[in-house]
Amino acid sequence: MALNLPGRRMPGPACDTGVDLKRHLLLRVTLFALVIGLLAVGAILHQARERIGAHIERTGGTVERLIVGEATQPRGGFEIGLHGLELDSLESIGELLGICVKVEDIYDRHIAQRCFGEVADAPAMVRQALDLLIGSNAVFRGAIIQYPGFKVGSFVVTPNLDSEALTVWREIRIVLGMAAGILALNLFIYLPVRRALQPTERILAVLARMEAGDLSARMPRPRLVELKRIAAGFDHLTGRLQKTMAEQRQLAQRLLAVREEERRHLARELHDEFGQCLASVGADTGFLTARLRHLQPELLPAIQSIATVTAGMMESLQGILGQLRPQGLDEFGLRAGLEQLVGGWQRRLANCHVELLISGEIDDLPDDLTVSLYRIAQESLTNALRHSIPGRLTVRLERTATHCLLCIEDDGEAREPGTAGSGLGVLGMNERVVALGGRFAIAALSPRGMRVLAEFPAEALSVERNTHA
Repeated sequence: MALNLPGRRMPGPACDTGVDLKRHLLLRVTLFALVIGLLAVGAILHQARERIGAHIERTGGTVERLIVGEATQPRGGFEIGLHGLELDSLESIGELLGICVKVEDIYDRHIAQRCFGEVADAPAMVRQALDLLIGSNAVFRGAIIQYPGFKVGSFVVTPNLDSEALTVWREIRIVLGMAAGILALNLFIYLPVRRALQPTERILAVLARMEAGDLSARMPRPRLVELKRIAAGFDHLTGRLQKTMAEQRQLAQRLLAVREEERRHLARELHDEFGQCLASVGADTGFLTARLRHLQPELLPAIQSIATVTAGMMESLQGILGQLRPQGLDEFGLRAGLEQLVGGWQRRLANCHVELLISGEIDDLPDDLTVSLYRIAQESLTNALRHSIPGRLTVRLERTATHCLLCIEDDGEAREPGTAGSGLGVLGMNERVVALGGRFAIAALSPRGMRVLAEFPAEALSVERNTHA
C-alpha cells in the first residue's frame, strides 16, 4: 500500500533495540582474552619481583665468598688487595645468577663493576616495568674482609634487569600467544555463528511484511535446527491466524450484507406500506377539504392540521428511507449517490463549502464496497457537522489498480476536544473497513480539523471476490 495511515507503526531499523548476538559473543570473548592476558602479565611481573628479591638475598652470601676469595689471591707482583680486581671468580656462575656486582674500596672509590647474564633485546616497556616494581628493594650490600679481620672494601649485588626483562618477556610472549589463540578461537566461533544467524535478516524482513499486514509471507528455512523449528512454528501460527482472520472477514462481510439486506427490505416495506398509507391519508384530506369547504367549514382547520402532520411524516419517512438505503445508489451508481449526498449537505449549509473530488472509475465496484464507501462518507460528514463548525469539507475518493482510498477532511474546531473516534459511528466505519481487509484511521489536523481515512486493498475491488463469497 502506498498510504501510510496515521497511528500505523512502520517497521524499520529504528525500532531495533535488542542485543546483536554475534557482536555480543565477539565482544565477550575478546574482553575475556584481554582480561586473561592482563591478569597473566600482572601475575608474571609480580612473580618476577618476588623471585628476583629472593634470588638476590640467596646469592649475596655466595657472591661475598667468591669476591673475598678472589681478593686474597695474589695478582701481578704477588699483590694482594682490591686493586686490579676483575671479578673473574663470578664468571662461572654469574651467567646463571643474572646479577650485577659493584665493588668499592673503603674510600668509596670504584674498583670493579660487572653484569652477568644473558644479553638480548627485550622490550623497553618490560624493563621499565621491572625497574618500577623492584626499585631499590632487591639489593644486597656486603663487606670485603681480609685477614686478620680488616675491612678493605664493600660490594653491592643488584639484579641484571636486562637479563631478567628477557626472561619475563619470554613468559609474557607465551601468555600473549595464548591470548592470540583465544582470539583466533573467537574468530573461528564467530564465523559459523554468523553464517548460522544470517537467515535472521530474512526472518526480520518477513516479520516486517507481516507487521505491514501481509500474512501470506512465510519464514525461510535456516540450516540451524533451532531457527528452523521456530520458523516452522511461526508459519503454522501465521497460517492459523490468516485462516481465522479470513473467516472473521467473511463473517463480517456476511453480517454487513445481511444488515444492508435488512435495511433494503425495511426501506422497501416502509415505502410500500407506510408510504402508501401516508399518501392515502394525504389524498383523503384533500378530498375532505374539497367536500367540506362549503358544507362544514368549521372542520377545515382540523383537516388542514391532519394534512400538515401527514406531510411532515412523509418528509420524515423520506429522510429515514435515505438513511436506510440511499436513493439512486443501486440505479445510478456510487458517483451519483455521493454527488447527491454532498449536494444535499451543501444546500443545507450556507456557511460551509462542501467539495467532492473523485479520481478513477468507481461505478463498477462491488456492492458491499460501494455501500461501505457511501456509508463512511455519510457518517463522516454527519460527525463533522455534529461535533464541529467547519468552514470547508472535502470528500476525496481515489480508485487505482492497487487500492481504493476515501478521505474526508474538515477544518472545524471540535466542540468537545478529545471525543474524536469514540462514538459508535466510528466503530461502525472501522468494522466496515476491516471486514473488507482494509485499514481505517481517524486523526486530528493542525491547527484544527479532522481527517478520516479508509483504504481498501486490491482484493476488495474485485467483483469475483463477492461472487465466490
